[in-house]
Amino acid sequence: MAPAGVVAVLMLATGCMWQQQELARAEITGTWSGGDAGTLRFEADGTVVVTGLVVYDSDGERVSECGGTGEWGVYPDDKAAKKLGTTICDGNPWEFGGSKEHPKMRRLVGNPEEGKYQTLTREER
Repeated sequence: MAPAGVVAVLMLATGCMWQQQELARAEITGTWSGGDAGTLRFEADGTVVVTGLVVYDSDGERVSECGGTGEWGVYPDDKAAKKLGTTICDGNPWEFGGSKEHPKMRRLVGNPEEGKYQTLTREER
């Protein structure tokens, strides 16, 4: 097996490979959390309630937490959303991955060249 093949197998085995997903608004509503990374609750009316969302500095180090109520939206459209943004707790947009049955969302934190992500998983409905 070529070295690139070995790397690909290791990435799959360890769960390091991100599979981009598209979700509609209805698939996003609900609560998303990431252990100590915080919680986002997306309502169907476009409201988002954020609790304890970790804020990172430019080096990707945890510096504080953010919380409150704001609005959320998806793009490019409601039928095939690849990314999500909020009006609260500034940061990079969230992108969707995982599977349809077990979706995840993540956003880049810190220096983009280092590839650090903040990842949340939707709680069971």
